[in-house]
Amino acid sequence: MKAAQFYGGKDIRIETVPDPIPETGQVLVKVEAAGICGSDLHGYHRQPDRPLPPRIGGHELAGEIIDIGKDVFNHRSGERVAIEPISPCNDCPECYNGYYNICSNLQHAGGGFAEYMVTRATNAYKIPNSVSHEGGALAEVYAVAVHAVNRAMVSPGDRVAIIGSGPVGLTIAQVADIAGATSIAVLGKPDNPLQIAEKAVGAVPINVDKTDAVEAVMDWSKERGADVVFEAVGGKANTLELATQVAAKRGRVCMVGGHGAPLSFSERFARSKELTIIWSFCYGRRGGKTEFQIAIDLLAAGKLDPNPLVTHRFSLDKITYAFAVASGRDEHGSVKVLVMP
Repeated sequence: MKAAQFYGGKDIRIETVPDPIPETGQVLVKVEAAGICGSDLHGYHRQPDRPLPPRIGGHELAGEIIDIGKDVFNHRSGERVAIEPISPCNDCPECYNGYYNICSNLQHAGGGFAEYMVTRATNAYKIPNSVSHEGGALAEVYAVAVHAVNRAMVSPGDRVAIIGSGPVGLTIAQVADIAGATSIAVLGKPDNPLQIAEKAVGAVPINVDKTDAVEAVMDWSKERGADVVFEAVGGKANTLELATQVAAKRGRVCMVGGHGAPLSFSERFARSKELTIIWSFCYGRRGGKTEFQIAIDLLAAGKLDPNPLVTHRFSLDKITYAFAVASGRDEHGSVKVLVMP
């Protein structure tokens, strides 16, 4: 089969590798759509001194089961599935309590940037015909949003501000909207994703390159600030400081983005407002159901609309250019870029 082999940084090569064979408890999936994630781009921008051992990336994906291994009883060939990429040990206090996203032995798998991939059968979630393969590929991003909104306890009537207009920020906007947020503001750049948020949930668009973000939020919230602030940027941006500035007194700040540099903020300022700072990582269980399944259920019910988020699609042979487009948001207006093997 053809697969995108990642040797580090921008060294991505389309190569022919052996077809994977499902082992006991596994299924073989023909990949139909795989998304480029922000974490993929972090690696894309880190160029090593020498090539690394090759690996097949891509952990946001959906496809069709074409073969099953031994002892797989809940799936059959021909099923359309979305793949949950994280695998916990299921044998630790965190896993027993439903918080498998913080399992000390958590494994994060890829393999979606190829024609075929194998996964544990328990990680393959059936998707109905009402959910496209493209929508299924975004189930993982929506699961992150479901977990973040649950962690921040968004309630009817809340004013919600989201720092970051990438896929995570825009999916949080949709989930917060159905959770009952009265008004949503999205802070980001460039204009294209902000316009998507405005059309999708009526969000107030705030371009941080064109206006003072704090003043804009205070104007939107009538000088009160946001009841809930989500940080969905990550990287090296010190967005925690901005989050505390735009939060209302006794507001909640939920940090969703993964940061590669230390964060700083005015502790005295945050303490004087009695802010609650919450950290959100991946997704787990809620009410006896995985948040990954909850995301699929919301997509199937038509409560979430992934279509406006998908701005670009490329064949596997064009994956190098797909990464360049995903990385060049200002130039290309990209939000979610999909690879279609």
